Amino acid sequence: MSTMEDIIVSANSVAVVGWEEGTAGQVHSWLEKATKYQIACFINPADEPLEIDPSRISRTAKQFSYPNKDSFKGRPLINGYQWSDALLALGIRKILVTTDDPYLRLEHIDQARQADLELISAIHPTALVMEDAILACNIILHARSIVGYRAEIGSGVIVNTNAQIDHHCVVGECVTIDPGVILAGNVTIGRFAKIHTGAVIKNRIEIGDGAITGAGAVVINDVPCNSTVVGVPARVIKQNGVSMETEDINK
Repeated sequence: MSTMEDIIVSANSVAVVGWEEGTAGQVHSWLEKATKYQIACFINPADEPLEIDPSRISRTAKQFSYPNKDSFKGRPLINGYQWSDALLALGIRKILVTTDDPYLRLEHIDQARQADLELISAIHPTALVMEDAILACNIILHARSIVGYRAEIGSGVIVNTNAQIDHHCVVGECVTIDPGVILAGNVTIGRFAKIHTGAVIKNRIEIGDGAITGAGAVVINDVPCNSTVVGVPARVIKQNGVSMETEDINK
C-alpha cells in the first residue's frame, strides 16, 4: 500500500495527472528510460478514490495494469480534485497531464498553470520532429510519430504511434490524434478535436473545434465544429449532437 510518505521527490520529479493504461501507463514505460525525468506519482483528479475490480473486466490482453485506491504502476496515486495543492506541499514542480477527455485535459493544464507548476512534454525517442516545428507545453508524442516542417502543435496535444503531421499543419489545444493518422500539409485542426485511427486528412483542410473524425475516414472537405464525420470520402453524420442521417430520414 502506497502512502504520501512513499513519494520520492527530486529536482527532476514529475507527477502524471491520469491513470489510464493507454496513455499514462504507456508513457510510464519509456519516459524515465528516455529522458531525465523521474515519475514520482500519478494523480486521480477526483476526490473519490478509484474502485476498479480487474476480475470483473473482460480483456484479451494478458498484460494490463489497473490502479488501486492508492497506487498505479508501483508508484503512489494521489486522489483529489485539488491535486495541485498536494504537489506544492510535496515540493513537486513538474507535471504531465495525460487525461483522456480533451476538455478535462485543458482544465487540468489550466490548474497547473494557476499553481505555477511546470508543464513538461513527453517525446518518445523514436518520434521525429522536423526543423522549425513549434511545440507548446504538455505535448505527448508516442513512438514513431512525426511532426513536420514548421508545423505548430498546441498544448495538451496527444499524437499516437505512427501518426504523421505534415508540413505547416496547425493543431489546436488538446487534440487527440490516434495511431496511423495522416495529416497532409497545411491542415488545421481545431481545439479538442479527435482524429481516430488511420484517418487521412487531405491538404489544406480545416477540422473544426470539437469535431470527431472516424477511423479510416478520408477527409477531402472542411469539417464543421462539433461534428462527426466518417467514411470514404468522409461525410457528416452528426452535428452538435444531432444525427444528420436521422434528420434526412424525417424530411
